Amino acid sequence: MADIRVQSLRKPIDVSEYLFRRLYEVGVRSLHGVPGDYNLVALDYLPKSGLKWVGSVNELNAAYAADGYARVKQIGALITTFGVGELSAINGVAGAFSERIPVVHIVGYPSTLSQRDGMLLHHTLGNGDFNVFANMSSQISCQVAKLNSPSDIADQIDHALRECWVQSRPVYITLPTDMAEAKVEGARLDRPIDLTEPQNDPEKEDYVVDVIMKY
Repeated sequence: MADIRVQSLRKPIDVSEYLFRRLYEVGVRSLHGVPGDYNLVALDYLPKSGLKWVGSVNELNAAYAADGYARVKQIGALITTFGVGELSAINGVAGAFSERIPVVHIVGYPSTLSQRDGMLLHHTLGNGDFNVFANMSSQISCQVAKLNSPSDIADQIDHALRECWVQSRPVYITLPTDMAEAKVEGARLDRPIDLTEPQNDPEKEDYVVDVIMKY
């Protein structure tokens, strides 16, 4: 049976390509990371998206490399695999959070079906909870985007990248294996992400200026 949702898309594009092209749009040219069984399909989309792969010997090094890259290029990104991979990177991402460095952490996740059924898979704790690692990272991220449904994936990606840029802090994006090749609306790429910083509250700004001018 034909996918009615996909038929309604004007310019269908795979989720992985959409994500990587948005990264390119905001200034990322190199993606740091370590290949893993849950992110291998996504990595195949790097060349067509214009991104260079920069592999590291471990995920912690990749996190620090992405941090350093962001300090020079304004924003950085890394990709790890679910569980063991992302946990190896967590100290580096935590450092970026404390230093207010915008780093996009993409994590290759088990399929949404596996998550729904609480399957016993490697890299899990064996208890059916696929949110435990995301919950850890939520404490050191300004935004967590779980790309579990094609209907809102593009919105989530755009929002996460905007928050990363505006708040200058890491964001955490899950990319399940069955979503890596799912279709979203590619026509959205014709409209750049709005990276305009929000305006300050005039009253609060005046108050701060008054306090500063007293000293």
